[in-house]
Amino acid sequence: MTGKEKLDRLIQPKSVAILGCSEFNIGGRVLQNLIKSTQFQGAIYPVSLKQESICGVKCYQTLADIPGPVDCCVIALRSTLIPDALAEVRDKGVHAVVMFASGFSEVGAEGKALQAVVAQKLKEYDITSCGPNCIGLYNTEQGVYLWGDPYKLENRPGPVGVVAHSGAVSIVLSNAGRDLGYSKVISCGNEAGTPVAEYIRYLADDPQTEVIACFLETIREPAGFRAAAHYALSKNKPIIALQVGRSETGKKTAAAHSGALASSSAVTEAYFKTCGVLTVKSIDELLETCALLVMCKDKLPTTQAIGITAISGGLLSLSSDNASDEHVALAEINEETRSALAEVLPVFSTPHNPLDVSIALFDPPAYRRCIEIMAQDPAVGMILVCQECEQALLEEQDYIYWDIVKTVAELKLDKPLAVYSPLSGGLHPSMKRILDAACVPLLQGMQETMRAVALLMEYAKFRRGAVWAQTTQPRQPKLLAEFPDSGVLSEGESKALLRAYDIPVAKEALVQSVEEAVSSAEAIGYPVVMKIDSPDIRHKTEAGVVRLNVSSSEQVQTVYEELLANAKAYDPNALIRGISIQEMVTGGTEIILGMKNDANFGPSVMVGLGGIFVEIFQDVALRLAPVSREAAYEMIGSLKGKPVLEGARGRAKADLDALADTIVKFSQLAVDNAGTIGEMDINPVLVLEAGKGVRAVDALAVKKQ
Repeated sequence: MTGKEKLDRLIQPKSVAILGCSEFNIGGRVLQNLIKSTQFQGAIYPVSLKQESICGVKCYQTLADIPGPVDCCVIALRSTLIPDALAEVRDKGVHAVVMFASGFSEVGAEGKALQAVVAQKLKEYDITSCGPNCIGLYNTEQGVYLWGDPYKLENRPGPVGVVAHSGAVSIVLSNAGRDLGYSKVISCGNEAGTPVAEYIRYLADDPQTEVIACFLETIREPAGFRAAAHYALSKNKPIIALQVGRSETGKKTAAAHSGALASSSAVTEAYFKTCGVLTVKSIDELLETCALLVMCKDKLPTTQAIGITAISGGLLSLSSDNASDEHVALAEINEETRSALAEVLPVFSTPHNPLDVSIALFDPPAYRRCIEIMAQDPAVGMILVCQECEQALLEEQDYIYWDIVKTVAELKLDKPLAVYSPLSGGLHPSMKRILDAACVPLLQGMQETMRAVALLMEYAKFRRGAVWAQTTQPRQPKLLAEFPDSGVLSEGESKALLRAYDIPVAKEALVQSVEEAVSSAEAIGYPVVMKIDSPDIRHKTEAGVVRLNVSSSEQVQTVYEELLANAKAYDPNALIRGISIQEMVTGGTEIILGMKNDANFGPSVMVGLGGIFVEIFQDVALRLAPVSREAAYEMIGSLKGKPVLEGARGRAKADLDALADTIVKFSQLAVDNAGTIGEMDINPVLVLEAGKGVRAVDALAVKKQ
């Protein structure tokens, strides 16, 4: 039996047994849901040692007593009884189970041991499973409700498939009242047997499912999940994920800057980018993104900029702010578009984007023409119409806005179009029906809308092939890091790694005496930088063991003694390997490059504005290694400080090509040394003006634990 055939038995069974069923337990709720379902015509077999019937349905004392075949068995027993129950399931020839019970890996060592036993039996018996520690699943197309909670059977089927670790979140989504419509909702719990990746593949092949929504507490099989996500992307089935655990409670202090900045949540976000998965931070964002993607995934934006219209200047200003917050660009419309708009608008209106079209209140056809003109501008990739469609509109407001909504619904554009109500909390039903009939998404909440639009733009990138992942081919590393007992490479040793990967490093010499210091400084050329070289002193500025602009032999002699004294005062036991004399690289912009080796996802690479303020501003971008050249440019472009690199306020434009090359090389270093390096910083990398390259000025590598 194939994996899909076993999942069919779980998700669309033709016969269901409920082991441990009673009228008032979770098994009884499953029984009642199945009885109420007018679509489910399969056999239902409650199994109970004490009762002859439950809710009018005949009971059987054991699974073996059931006269016919069973596709799926719902196990409504406590956790310690499940291993023996699985043996009974195997003996009956059942290949799919739903296990509700908690008391497994979520409760500590004893529960983990019990879950390991269950997982082993599921594998040995060739059983596909949902759970344990879940609320079950339902399939609206076939009316299958293996759901341990009362279910609103009037909820309409629809195009959104859900996979959630949390039973409570599954219930929240079921009761959201957003009128999206669900195809399948799977509360997978602890994934003792069947992983999330298999459900995603199943939904990617499901004709009823158009969008896949995930609530994830962890990624247990990163490689399998990524492969499944890429498969869904190839089928044009967007995955929107809400991953919890971003707060980093109890995070350990990291040795390198990158360890502090590359939090587990940031690494997870980078991992999702390699998967082509869209991420949200709230259930409301999840719902609105699903609503937008369902209707727009087959007509994606051709550019990354939007046009916005409304009948209110205030709402347009607020919309612009929210668009900026979510990094959604407003298109710069051309002169031809402005002139065409000016012919339609009254003289007191200004033709620009965002567009305030107050004439919509008394001349809806003119409003329609304005939107059509905006949509024809090549810079505009999508049109957003801000329109009050709140559930509690007064009858008089309803009448005024109805014509506007009908006018928008009549538009025939070759670009995506969406309407959004600025307020969350429900939509006007008649206006929603008008737009639904025209296949125009109606969203609610300004921030949630802009987040959804940002993700639509990102999905367009994914569909064009911009998934930031490279396949790693076996190769011979250029140099492997060899760590001393301290577990930290000195600056000189760290820079040797960089040179091996052709990353430009400032000229330097390691000296052991004042005489050597003076000789080296004169050979390199004044001014120079002087630093203590010690694996035990990781942040040199803080320790006072670095001096810039040392300009003469007399200064070299004085600074040499000062640095040794400061190092001894900072850490009397620190290993001092000497003093590094380095060329003083002037000009340029300070950038930090860092890597962190995550236990789950492997090495990731970070870039950000560097120097001593990196941990304060935290303006960084992070991707899993290895990083392609395209991804390196995307990382640089996502920085808030990008204008500094592009020559803001008269500065020379930085050598972004050289920086991108350095990111790519550093990411390969990270992959080659994934077995040994835990964290590594190059801070700062000085990015010189265009055409002059980069220079790595300081570096630190810490051993993988």
